[in-house]
Amino acid sequence: MTLNARPQTKGAWFTNALVPAALTEGFALGTSDADSGLASLDFGITAEGRLTAERGTATPVDLQGRMILPTFVDSHVHLDKAYIVARTGIPECGLMEAVKLSTADAGNWTAADLRARMTRAMTRAYHNGTSAMRTHLDTPVMPADSPAWQVFCEMRKDWAGCVDLQAVALMALERVEGPDFAERCQQIADRGGILGAFIAPNTATPARLDALFTCARAAGLDVDFHVDETLDPTANALELICDSILRSGFDGRVMAGHCCSLRSAAPADLARITGKVARSGVHVVSLPHTNLFLQDRASGRTPALRGITAARELAAAGASIHFASDNVQDPFYPYGDFDMFDSFRMAVRAAHLDSDIAAWALRQFRTAAKACGFDLHGRLRAGASADLIVFDAHNWTELMSRPAQDRVVLRAGEPLPSQTFNLRDLFAMEPS
Repeated sequence: MTLNARPQTKGAWFTNALVPAALTEGFALGTSDADSGLASLDFGITAEGRLTAERGTATPVDLQGRMILPTFVDSHVHLDKAYIVARTGIPECGLMEAVKLSTADAGNWTAADLRARMTRAMTRAYHNGTSAMRTHLDTPVMPADSPAWQVFCEMRKDWAGCVDLQAVALMALERVEGPDFAERCQQIADRGGILGAFIAPNTATPARLDALFTCARAAGLDVDFHVDETLDPTANALELICDSILRSGFDGRVMAGHCCSLRSAAPADLARITGKVARSGVHVVSLPHTNLFLQDRASGRTPALRGITAARELAAAGASIHFASDNVQDPFYPYGDFDMFDSFRMAVRAAHLDSDIAAWALRQFRTAAKACGFDLHGRLRAGASADLIVFDAHNWTELMSRPAQDRVVLRAGEPLPSQTFNLRDLFAMEPS
């Protein structure tokens, strides 16, 4: 079998697939390798497009040891900013210049503009193999008055059954002191959203965080932060968040994105903070593409520091850590394609996760799903919808080495058509 010769999938029985054993449920696995965490798997897809462990009468299709992964959870994106880089340009310096460029473009974010860009983003994510996504939406006004929220609610309905969507109302932490903050939280809750806060340097205080968690609890909201997006070792917002949770007993889900400053922390500080992250239950999401692009960025010189959180140290402390794609073709990251495999592969390479990729794959799928509450995602489960990705690779090294497009994405057992233009078609065209 080649990936270009695709068999009938519904009603088929597949043999000799290679899967991360920890990401399967309800299947009898074959030969396994403890070092790689990979095991062979035979499975079927029913006529209704569901995974099955029951062998039928279909002629087997030999996958010849090719790797299969579940569809991805992308827990931190910015659909409202996607594809604006042609208008904003690329920042010469770092985060704050990117913020200024994005803010200057916000006047163009009409409902029509947002709908076109968000539809493009969703289409790319879907065809690249993402089945669940959490997006941040800039919310300087009330959600009821926000075009981004209005379009998002339409998109969530339009994409139901294809990509499960969540939205975070992103605003400055200082908003918690406004007289309308409780009403903001209620409007977020009415839209099934998540309370978000961008914590700029030196703006986090115990009082502000306690107030935020109090309002979140009253409205029944989970919380998602942009925090310590700097390489300054004195940045302490993540620790203050953990302290507030441990102090208040807040029991909703809490995610903390970026956390770059952890990588610059002194050993004693790092150990103390990662321990608090583990005890408080905060889910850290690292955004390698954006952080490697923005951190230590300055005009005319090569960056000397690596803008990624202390992923291995968080894991060693027992904290929740996974990766997401973040920005795509905007001033925060002018590249990308809403491809979570590309993000995971970047994380493996940049954070040196190659010695235990199977454990990081478990975090990337199951931990990410748990962090967001996407309970039906992130695993290959007998009886579930046949949503999976077949890669033209036979081990982790090949998977991390080959072009990202060497894959077939199946949704409900049906292969998605390729969205990639084949250059061979260009040279096969008849002259005009």
